Amino acid sequence: MSIDENSPFLIQKREAFVWLLTSLAGLLAGIWFLGQARDQSVQNTPPYIAVLLLLLSALALWFGRRAAMPVAANREELRTTSIYALGFAALSEVTFSWRLLALFAAVGLSIFTLWQIPQLTATDNYTAVTLTWLAAFLLFALAVLHPRDHLIDWRGKLSENRWAFGALFLIASIALIVRAWQIETIPFTLGGDEASQGLEALRVLNGDLRNPFTTGWLGVPTMSFFFNSLSLNWMGSTITALRLPWALIGTATVVATFFLVQQLHGTKLALATAVLLATYHYHIHYSRLGSNQVADPFFLTCALVCMVYGLQKQSRLGWLLAGAIAGLAFYFYAGARLTPVVMTAVLGYLFILSPRDFWQKNRVGILIMVGVFLIVAAPMMQYALRYPGEFNARLNQVGIIQSGWLVNEVEVRGTSMLSILWDQFQRAALAFNYYPDRTVWYGLTEPLLDPIFGGFFLLGLLYGTIQLFDRQTGPRVAPFVAWWWGGMLLGGMLTESPPSSQRLITLAVPVCFFIAYALWELLLLAQQTFRRLPATLLLIIFLFMFAFTSLTTYFVEYTPQRRYGGHNAEMATQIAPMLNAQKADRRFYFVGAPWMYWGFATLPYLVPNADAQDLEEPLQHPLDPALLPANKAATFLVIPPRQAELTILQQAYPQGKTTEIFSPVDGRLMVTLFDVPAAFE
Repeated sequence: MSIDENSPFLIQKREAFVWLLTSLAGLLAGIWFLGQARDQSVQNTPPYIAVLLLLLSALALWFGRRAAMPVAANREELRTTSIYALGFAALSEVTFSWRLLALFAAVGLSIFTLWQIPQLTATDNYTAVTLTWLAAFLLFALAVLHPRDHLIDWRGKLSENRWAFGALFLIASIALIVRAWQIETIPFTLGGDEASQGLEALRVLNGDLRNPFTTGWLGVPTMSFFFNSLSLNWMGSTITALRLPWALIGTATVVATFFLVQQLHGTKLALATAVLLATYHYHIHYSRLGSNQVADPFFLTCALVCMVYGLQKQSRLGWLLAGAIAGLAFYFYAGARLTPVVMTAVLGYLFILSPRDFWQKNRVGILIMVGVFLIVAAPMMQYALRYPGEFNARLNQVGIIQSGWLVNEVEVRGTSMLSILWDQFQRAALAFNYYPDRTVWYGLTEPLLDPIFGGFFLLGLLYGTIQLFDRQTGPRVAPFVAWWWGGMLLGGMLTESPPSSQRLITLAVPVCFFIAYALWELLLLAQQTFRRLPATLLLIIFLFMFAFTSLTTYFVEYTPQRRYGGHNAEMATQIAPMLNAQKADRRFYFVGAPWMYWGFATLPYLVPNADAQDLEEPLQHPLDPALLPANKAATFLVIPPRQAELTILQQAYPQGKTTEIFSPVDGRLMVTLFDVPAAFE
């Protein structure tokens, strides 16, 4: 039986093959140019040709996937699935008198909380007002949740998808292992900002910090320190106790990412994205730090999971949790404020697709989400109104507009504001492909992705952005597109010194999604031409390559270099065990000003309750005899910039002992310890 070469099937197959070749050619060429650019200095022109080629690859992939679908049938199918139904789920409106009573009580308690907080001082007990705040949330939930609300049938889901949940459990276990294994010493250095947050958590335990509705060190909301104090109270003031909670948060983000992608794209792509995030060196690193930046993607992922669930399943519970999580995000790192921004952008996009239907069918859910957001975030919003400078302290410091940096750069560079903004944009946008981190927070000397996976990422990002103009597929990618572009602009382009990795960590989730999505769509297009293509096997091989490359990058190549934290923090971490062993009968004199002081947080956190003081003025001969404590040994810690003063110490105390501490990485002198015995007179 002959096959008509003009049959729709063969024509569709040939078109799919042509688009596939075009997309692959653009992808491979783009990867090649990214690799060439990586070997050059970052002062050269960014690889615009690679971005252009990957854009053409994304367009070819988009046309190919559209050509491969029976448009009429597909459109009707998508309209009846939960994926396309985003934003078109009716929520029944049922009210009872007791619900209204609970609602008014919630509002009343929230108002009482806002009235009470300004009356309290820093030394007052905040337990009662915190319980009132929680009660307001619970009463609001009682008022709006419907008894017939769609709840998750976990037992049914487990029985239907045992293999998927088994795979997710394995992925989560791997994610936890690579985040918690040897967390005390990987990374070796306890950064100054890590230690500062640890000291704030200790203030909570000591009763010196009692208000969870304010800001503390560097304008960071204090509730973050209350959270971290739980592990310190349990395990003591160790590096492990400080870091472990954030390793758990990072692992939870991997699990939440699976559920987000599963709701939008199915189980296989969700598992692939989870594997990428679980083994991505960038996310692993920040999950291993005792700092709250890794909570940014956690809050946004969880909020989107709940919001999408509310949209798809007609669930008031989903809307309620989405608003509560978005409100709670205000109590952690400033970057978590991106959460309501992305949620609003996604809802706005869905509203544009079908304004009347969207508002008619989702207005109750949106009102629930906004209402609970206001209740949960109310104390911090009140604080922002009362003390805008403190609330926005970090943004005012690093924002190029708020700090005046942008205007100053126009004068310094003698160029236009537009050219400076363009430079900011490309540095932030190409953080994963061309520009290395400019901070000691990570300090990787190369972009956050290698050329191959960076090429897949750009392809997925551009392809997903193009899909926003398609009513059928746009809703499935809108959360990730809004997330990446919003985070890149607000946390990258509009802040000083991009790319700064600590401000872009929220992008780890959409980046991993776009990598998986690009490969997934290419495999689907390839299957239109090659029916027996082992797509699953190819996907597994790709994931294994990513995991191997990423884990090798972090644990084998990066970790031994001790690039995180800076030289001062590395030195403090190195000598802390020695100082702890001596501090019981010794006074420490730190000869480091103005480059470093004993108050550099790593030292007081790792060497608590030490008798120590700074010698800020240059030492002069002869030394004051009253300098040394009576009947107590002394140790002078002299950093290299003040090394010349060591001679004065040696002349004044000839019985002293000199010990030089060198870095095991590059052999540089980190600090000199000069020990003077107690018996010396």
